[in-house]
Amino acid sequence: MANNTGRQLINSKGENVGCLFTFLKTVKSYAEQFNTSNIYIAWDRKLTNEVNFRKELTDGSYKGTRDHERNKNVYDSMNSVIEATTALGIKNIFPGKLEADDVIGWLTNSLQGKKVIVSVDKDFIQLISDNVSYYNPIKKFLIDTNNFTEHYDMSPKEFLFYKAIIGDVSDNITGIEGFGKVKGVKLAKAFNANEEATIAPYKEQVYNNLKLIDLTYGVNSFPEEVKLYVEQVDALKNTVPEFNKFKEICENYEFASIIDKFASWQRAFNQKNTTDVLTEYFKVFS
Repeated sequence: MANNTGRQLINSKGENVGCLFTFLKTVKSYAEQFNTSNIYIAWDRKLTNEVNFRKELTDGSYKGTRDHERNKNVYDSMNSVIEATTALGIKNIFPGKLEADDVIGWLTNSLQGKKVIVSVDKDFIQLISDNVSYYNPIKKFLIDTNNFTEHYDMSPKEFLFYKAIIGDVSDNITGIEGFGKVKGVKLAKAFNANEEATIAPYKEQVYNNLKLIDLTYGVNSFPEEVKLYVEQVDALKNTVPEFNKFKEICENYEFASIIDKFASWQRAFNQKNTTDVLTEYFKVFS
C-alpha cells in the first residue's frame, strides 16, 4: 500500500492514529483475500547513507518532483506501523542504498512458491511471471500471465521496454518525445524482437531509462545489496504473530473496533500459507 494518508482518527491522547488504523485494516484484508499470513512489507527507509544510484545517473533529478510534505503525516506513523505489523507476524524489510521496488523485485525471484505484489505502482507489472501476479488495490484487479494481454497488448518484457520508451512522470524519467501509447507499444515490441533498423535511433535513451526502471538492474549491479536482503530474510524466517503484544498496541492506540473483533485478527494472521504477499509502503520517501 503506497502513499495512503489514511483518514483523520484522533484518540483521547490527541494522537492522530488514522494512518496506522487504516493500514492495519487494509493489510488484514490482503491476508484474508489471498489466504496467507506470509506477508512482506518493503520500505523505502534505507539502512545506509549511500546515495541511490538512480539519483547519480540522473544528476539528482530522479523523483525530483515528488511532494514529500503532502505525505508527512503518513511518514510520521512509520515506526508505529512497523511495530504493529511485526506483532502480527509480518516481515518488514528495508533496502540498503536502493528502494522498496528493488527489494520486491529481488523477493519475487528469491521466495519459493506463488507471490502476489500489492501496489498501485505499475512498475511492478514487469515482474509478472508464472509464479508472480500483481494486484492493484485501488482498481481492485489482479493481473497474471493468464490475463496479461487483456490489460496490455504486450508481454511483461515488452512492458518493461514500453515504460522505458514513454518514461515515468511520477519518477521524473523523460520518455522519447512524440511516443505515446500506440507508438510506444509498437516500438517496445521492436525492442523485444531486437529489430535493429527500427530501434537504432532510440537505443541510447531507452537503455539509459532501463537502468532506472528495470527492477533487476540495481540488485545485479550491487551484490552487497543482495547480501543485506538475504540477511534480513534469514533473520525474519521464524517471525510469528505475538497476539498479546498486538492487543496491547491496539489498547494503547484505543483501537476498540479491532479489540472487539480480535478473534478475526487472530484467524487472519494465523493461516496456513499458500501465497506470499509483497507490498510496499511510503515509496514517496526514497
